[in-house]
Amino acid sequence: MPRSSIPRPLVLLTISGLTLGAVLGLWLSQGSPVRAAADAVRLDDFTRTYPPGEVYGSWELRKIAPLFGSGQDQFFQFVDGRGPDGHVIHIRSGKNNSFSLGRKDSFQLADWPILEWDWKVTQTPTKGDVRVKALDDQAGSMCVIVNPGLMGFDSMCYLWENGGPKDTPITSTKRDASRYLILRTVEKDGVGKWYHERRDMLADYKRVFGHAPNDEAVIGMQIDSDSTASKGEVFYRNLYRRKH
Repeated sequence: MPRSSIPRPLVLLTISGLTLGAVLGLWLSQGSPVRAAADAVRLDDFTRTYPPGEVYGSWELRKIAPLFGSGQDQFFQFVDGRGPDGHVIHIRSGKNNSFSLGRKDSFQLADWPILEWDWKVTQTPTKGDVRVKALDDQAGSMCVIVNPGLMGFDSMCYLWENGGPKDTPITSTKRDASRYLILRTVEKDGVGKWYHERRDMLADYKRVFGHAPNDEAVIGMQIDSDSTASKGEVFYRNLYRRKH
């Protein structure tokens, strides 16, 4: 991932079988949103509902699998609703697709170390497990990509898994520079409930990689259920990047 302070498009790998963070690395509340303070940037800053499959502003879609077509049940939508879930990003995947939805605007983790968001997973891929190469599918995956690009990037993803050790660094079975931290599991947190997360991305990055980041970063969300040929569904809201 790149080397200038000017935001640039993220490049996403479209090679089947790559890890969750690796693919993402290739590119790149209820109620209506409000203007963030100078020390915060709201990422889900849309002010209306968009048609399914339509992006806006700094958001981009990057397909990972299948190689041709969108696959079965690929779905995402920015919804400025008045229902129980309110202002949300709704993402769903089917049995043969994997894709990412992320922001193009880059930043320095040293300047903006805090990431805050709410999420609710309603379905996880059947037997999905980041620790097993053949089962590496997730519905909830919030990722930070440092030095986004085709080569030399680091990816760190916060996961909602079926099970596994929480807040323990995990290295991808497919790519050494992709690391994970499980925040929620079906075993302990269930599905269908909203949870709030606040993470120090800079501290987490240093912990999982053992050194400080050496370049800019971007934020993205990935969903995939192709390895398990199943389905996944997740909702996000109140996404903020903060200085402290």
